[in-house]
Amino acid sequence: MPSDRPPVLIAYDGSEFAKAAVERAGEELGGGRRALIVTVFEPLDGVPLFGVAGVPVESDTMSELYASAEDAAKKVAEEGAELARAAGFEAEALARAGNPVWNQIVEVAEERGADLIVIGSRGLSGVKHALLGSVAAAVSQHSRRSVLIVHRS
Repeated sequence: MPSDRPPVLIAYDGSEFAKAAVERAGEELGGGRRALIVTVFEPLDGVPLFGVAGVPVESDTMSELYASAEDAAKKVAEEGAELARAAGFEAEALARAGNPVWNQIVEVAEERGADLIVIGSRGLSGVKHALLGSVAAAVSQHSRRSVLIVHRS
């Protein structure tokens, strides 16, 4: 029987860090609670230098590439939802397009009324952190929701 509590949003990208986040969330919060498993994919028009240098990209090609990316994201989200169900959640898989990724996670949490965001962290430091940034850090800085950042042990 599902809980009456607001859902938990678990950001899931298929990585070992995301899998660890699902597992930890299940240990801490499972037991029939609702969970939104969100996979964010970036549309190609947001990818730097895509379709530049005078090489046009046909709209049919863009549509096919978008559909392919969306299908892949749905599969990843469903994989995460299966893991969440095994961890004790009543899970719903969601694929969302947008850039930056952190902003989409925050927006879905707001739209769907999640009271907690769970996200895995790669634990980047130094130059990698400066160049790549941290989705987990950005989510925690920009969300009005509580955020559980899980570090893979």
